[in-house]
Amino acid sequence: MDTIVYLIRHSEKLDTKYIDKYHSDEFYQITREKRILSSEGERKAKILSENEEFDKLDIIYSSNYVRTIQTAKYFAERLNIKININKDFNERKYGNPLESKEIGIEQYYDENIKNNEGESRKEVTERMYNAFNKIVKENKGKNIAIFSHGAAITFLLMKWCDLLSITNDKKKCLKFKNNIITNKIFEAPEVFKIIINENDSIKSIRNLEFKY
Repeated sequence: MDTIVYLIRHSEKLDTKYIDKYHSDEFYQITREKRILSSEGERKAKILSENEEFDKLDIIYSSNYVRTIQTAKYFAERLNIKININKDFNERKYGNPLESKEIGIEQYYDENIKNNEGESRKEVTERMYNAFNKIVKENKGKNIAIFSHGAAITFLLMKWCDLLSITNDKKKCLKFKNNIITNKIFEAPEVFKIIINENDSIKSIRNLEFKY
């Protein structure tokens, strides 16, 4: 029996024009992890959770960021499933904002580059990939949802997919085997459906689109 994994990027987050980007009285990484959904993000998350595609979910995992948990909560409440928190699905740590340089695009070409106190693409990919494989092996034949983040999800997809191009506005073109699975700027939320066979080989990866 196949195992199905939905990689779900969190819904739309609150714009920084409505909230301090970095609170002066707390560690910058905590501020990032506490970033909440916007009202529109809440609406989209609820609509997404009600789609019949997810009627047969067996288990839910989420990063420990507030915005992923806020997105996952609609699925959890509708299906009466608890959210398993796993920090290995956290977003890439970008680094200390006072010492960081813009490497958002460069990391897609150099897996080792990173800012002070930040993570490289290689580090993010390894923790995402190891956690993904562990969950799949423990839940064979089940339907699994993993709520994570744009860069982290892309880095994981690059474990199986070829990155054909990425533009300065982060429009990404990814190919799995002979199929282009996405060629756009990721939305929030964004969903990738991965089907895995009994031998733990990936049969297909699709980018699912929904109307909100």
